[in-house]
Amino acid sequence: MLRITNARFAIVVCALGALGEALFYTALAPMLPSLDEQLNLSHQLAGLLVAGYAIGYVLGTYPAIRLTASIGPRSTAVAGVLLVALATTIFALGSQLELLLAARVLVGVGSAVAYTGVLAAAGSLAGPTHRGAAIGTVYSGGAAGSAVGPLVGALAENVGRGSVFMAVAALQVVIAGLLSRLPSVPQTAGVSVRSMLENFRYPVVRMGVWITAIPGFALGVLTVSGSYRLDEFGAGAVMIAASFSGIAVIGIFVNPNVGKLTDRIGRRLPILLALLAAAGTLTVLALLALAVPTMVLIAITGALLLSIGGPGLALIGDEIKRHGGDPAVATFLMNLGWGPSAALGAIVAGLAHGAVGAELSLALLAVVALGSALLVRRYVRPSPSLAPSAGSL
Repeated sequence: MLRITNARFAIVVCALGALGEALFYTALAPMLPSLDEQLNLSHQLAGLLVAGYAIGYVLGTYPAIRLTASIGPRSTAVAGVLLVALATTIFALGSQLELLLAARVLVGVGSAVAYTGVLAAAGSLAGPTHRGAAIGTVYSGGAAGSAVGPLVGALAENVGRGSVFMAVAALQVVIAGLLSRLPSVPQTAGVSVRSMLENFRYPVVRMGVWITAIPGFALGVLTVSGSYRLDEFGAGAVMIAASFSGIAVIGIFVNPNVGKLTDRIGRRLPILLALLAAAGTLTVLALLALAVPTMVLIAITGALLLSIGGPGLALIGDEIKRHGGDPAVATFLMNLGWGPSAALGAIVAGLAHGAVGAELSLALLAVVALGSALLVRRYVRPSPSLAPSAGSL
C-alpha cells in the first residue's frame, strides 16, 4: 500500500481512527437488557460491564503518552486501533461475563492509545496554523463513531452479536492499515507524570478537571439507568440505540458552537447554562414514565453534559498556559478525571438502580449537575485571561 501524501486526506484518516475506536464503546447501550437476560446479570454487574471501558481507559492513559514519545503518533494510533479490533473480536465470540468484561477493559486501553495517537498525528500533520481544525476533524470522527455505535448494537441484537462485531473488527483492521500509511511525524516530547500532576496546585485546573469528568460520569449513569428505564417502558433495542445516537448527533451540531461561544464570551457562562439546563432535564427525566419523551430527554441531557467537556478542557489549557506551562498536558489531566468518573457513574447507577430504581441514579446526576454549576459560579472567573501570569515571565 502506498504512503498517504495528501495532508487533508491524512487528517481524514486520523478521523477514521477516532471513528473506529468509538464504535464499540457506544454499542453496548441497546444490548444491555438482552445481555442481562442471557447472562443473568444483576444491575450491579451490568454497571461493572459498562464501567469496564472507563477502567481500561484509565489504564491506557499514561502508556499512550509514553508510546507517542517512544514510537511516534502514527505507530501509537495503529497499535491502539488494533487493540480495539482484538477487543471487538473477543466481545464477538465471548459468551461469559468474564470475557465480555475483559473485552470492555481492553477496548478502553486501546481507545486511550488510539485517540492519543490520532490526535498527536493530526496536530503534527496540520501544523500550528491549522491544528485547531485538524483536531476538530478528529473529534468529529469520534462523534460520528459514537452516533453509529448504538445502531451497531441494535443491529447485533437483530442479526447476531458474533457476525456484526466480527465485521466491525474487520473494519477496524482496515482502518489500522490506512493509519499505517500516514506520513511519518515527529515523536512527541516525553513529560514526567510528576511534572504534569504539579498543575493540580492551580484551583482553576482542579475545577477544569472536575468539569471534564462530569460527561464521563453522566454517560456511565445514562448508559445503565437510561437503557434499563427505556426497557422497562417497553422500548426495544432500536429505540434505545436512537436515544444514545441522538446524544452524539446533537453534539455534532452543539459542541462546535459552544466552543465558538466560549472563545467569544469566556468559558464560565456556557458551562453554567449547560449544567443548569441538564439539571432541569434530569429532574423531569426522573419523574417521567413515557418511552418516547424519555428517549428524547436522554439524548438532550447527554448532549448538554457532553458539551461542557470541550470548554472544561480549554479551561485547563488556559490556566496551564497562563502559568507558562504546556497546554497539551491538559489532555492527560482530563483523561485522569474522565476515566474514573465514567467508571464510577456506571457503578453508582447499577447500585442505585438495583436498590431503588432509575429515579435515584438520575436524581443523583441532577444533584451533581446543579452542585457543579454552583462550584463553577464560585471558582471560575467570568472572563479567564489567557495571558501568562507575571510569575511565569
